[in-house]
Amino acid sequence: MLQSNRETLEPIIATIRRRKGKTTLVKVKGHSGITGNEEADKLAAKGADQPHQQEVDIRVPNKVKVKGAELSCMTQALLYAGIRREKAGKTPPRRKATAGLDAARYAAKEKAGLTPKDETIWKSTRAKSVPNNRQKEFLWKLAHDALKCGSFWEGKPGCEHMVNCPSCEVTETAEHTLTNCRSSGQETIWKLVNKICEERNIPWNHPDIGTITSCGIPCVKNGETGKIRTGASRLRTILIAQSAHLIWKLRCEWRMGHGGDPAKVHTKREIHNRWVDMINRTIRFDIMAAKSKNPIRGAPRPATALHTWINTLQDDSILEDIIAGKRWRVDGVLVGILARKNEGNQARPRERPPRAESHTTDQMMVRRCA
Repeated sequence: MLQSNRETLEPIIATIRRRKGKTTLVKVKGHSGITGNEEADKLAAKGADQPHQQEVDIRVPNKVKVKGAELSCMTQALLYAGIRREKAGKTPPRRKATAGLDAARYAAKEKAGLTPKDETIWKSTRAKSVPNNRQKEFLWKLAHDALKCGSFWEGKPGCEHMVNCPSCEVTETAEHTLTNCRSSGQETIWKLVNKICEERNIPWNHPDIGTITSCGIPCVKNGETGKIRTGASRLRTILIAQSAHLIWKLRCEWRMGHGGDPAKVHTKREIHNRWVDMINRTIRFDIMAAKSKNPIRGAPRPATALHTWINTLQDDSILEDIIAGKRWRVDGVLVGILARKNEGNQARPRERPPRAESHTTDQMMVRRCA
């Protein structure tokens, strides 16, 4: 059995196999007054309210434990998953990966009161809300502490200068680059993320390594009902994943491309403009993918795209018209932050156009937050 809840299903099946009589499973409607279903709900609620988790023996006796698999029902994917599972059981956990998972778990508990399992954290690095595969791979490496920086270069001939951060004169780590370094652009980028979060009433603090690793776990709640705000949680995931990946790219360009020369650090204007361009492209793709006539793998539903980007645009009627099918092109700058221009060549901020008028490309410019 290769299901993700295998540890729970195997003891249940073993208990059924030990019975001598015939067992019939019948699906019933929940919360409809059926005695057995109501009693099961009471027991589940009682167990959830207990302060300490009870130890339950769910070991399966060898006599009733099913081993092997029926070849006629096997596929290549199932066989490969089974081989990986057997190997994983014999491989000891990596110390760095365990530390990364604990940091992500602590961040999720602090933000949303959740205590996700290891499997949940690993799945969150591949969540649909993470925009692309490069960022999913980045989050996976971040959880494993497998990014090539700092101690990775120790003992490698000709790479001794890569161990320490040239600006901060400390051992370079992923956490230092993404949250503390003066030359990686992280301060400018996280301030921009903070401005977008303020527009959507999303709680925000300067992130740590656990917050970035667990960004795929929905954790933005409604203050009144306590339920997860799906659109806001998806927006938070997109902002954190893309921003962290951009910070890492800027770091690599500076360290690898310019040799860590302090005179060639990216300027705040360049960092600002690259972040704005990245988010604008994400918005365009997200909205157009949601309304595409041809199915796109991983594309959000129109309602999901609307709830994600609502109240982040200068004129929300643009988004509403696209979702309603009245508009098919996304032109101009959409996110609520303008790109910066060179000194002495600053454009005046444009006034917000009335909703009833037609909108040209220039009128779609958003308010200046920088």
